[in-house]
Amino acid sequence: MLGLREPPTAVFAEQDEVAVAVIWTLRATRIEVPGQMSVVGFDDQPVAQWFDLTTVAQSPSRIGREAGELALSLIDDPGADRERHLVLPTHVIPRTTTAPPPGPRSEPQLPPDGRKSGRLDEGRA
Repeated sequence: MLGLREPPTAVFAEQDEVAVAVIWTLRATRIEVPGQMSVVGFDDQPVAQWFDLTTVAQSPSRIGREAGELALSLIDDPGADRERHLVLPTHVIPRTTTAPPPGPRSEPQLPPDGRKSGRLDEGRA
């Protein structure tokens, strides 16, 4: 991913622990977080606060409550909708591992005559 001509400017990891491993790897390869690459985790685990990781938080207690209610509804009513899908709220906790993406990379500019400069012997035999 880092060897791409235009590498990404951000990584969204499925877990905070994975995001921390991504940060370690990026820093080991001298890629600045968040200067060159932003990193976001998911779950707001204690490790996210320890590493000041931007993360997406959800409510484990609400997930458990909703799952229990769905299970009970299936037990109590065999004809209940088994395809029922719930979307529960989440929210972003911004911390220091994210920043606006860096500006576009500038291409080297050629002089108006279209030739590369810097060689004194250019055009000599």
